[in-house]
Amino acid sequence: MPTYNFKEEAEVYVVSGGTQYRIHVADISFSQTFSEESHPVNTIHSPNDLFEASVINKANAANFSFTVPAIVESSYSILETLLINASTFDLYIKTPADVYRLRQSVMTNGSFVIERSRPLRLEITGEASQLYRAVTGFNVTASAITAKSYTIPKIDVSVAGSALDNITRVTMELQNDLSWTPHTTVNGAFSATTMYPSGFTISKKILAGSITQYLTSDNKSTAQTFNSGTAISIKAGNGLSGSAFRGFSFGPATCAFTNRIATGNIFVQNYDWRLTQNTNLSSILNYETD
Repeated sequence: MPTYNFKEEAEVYVVSGGTQYRIHVADISFSQTFSEESHPVNTIHSPNDLFEASVINKANAANFSFTVPAIVESSYSILETLLINASTFDLYIKTPADVYRLRQSVMTNGSFVIERSRPLRLEITGEASQLYRAVTGFNVTASAITAKSYTIPKIDVSVAGSALDNITRVTMELQNDLSWTPHTTVNGAFSATTMYPSGFTISKKILAGSITQYLTSDNKSTAQTFNSGTAISIKAGNGLSGSAFRGFSFGPATCAFTNRIATGNIFVQNYDWRLTQNTNLSSILNYETD
């Protein structure tokens, strides 16, 4: 009887710098597509050969995504490092039936999910040079993660040095805008060997998000305003003050923002912001752990 691959049984491992990290994910997906080129085969002698021939020897960049809870312990802090630095790593997905490897992976998006009364989460999407079944197997060396204390968010937000109250929602996302270098050669174009992307360059980084606040008589003066250079800071997690803080923190850093009114059952105002300060990102964006 064949053994099937079930997502709920999948184990996820990040391998970076020769070290293996077990990552407990809430969900994961991955895939890779290939490019096809066709060419006509009809000739004077065979004018009725109207179905074109196919050449498939080039792969597009693979894609992956997964979600992890933000825990108090430092087991997942490697994800912060790989995301901020856009460093390459290998991603392994192990099931009872098989092991799959995403070689030369890089994180392109990281969403810091902040919702009241729910544990903080980190949603990661990325790309990789090659996805394949690891025929030789995969030896697990990562230590088992036994203690997992989830981070329940308390939220502290300030704009231009003034603390905001009545916050209903906060979003924050880091994007690494990259372009893959196609591994295309003259010989490869005519061979049966599949050509995979060989590397990438980063052209731009975007760190942006939104802050939603109830519109009240106390804060109405800020509605429908904008600023191209003001300090914004966000903290979401356990123990907002002092060294006891565990969770996501950003800033204070110079950002541009627009503030607009949204008219639901209760009026709110949304600060849509984007980082404009060029600085070492690891000094202003952190996933604080034990």
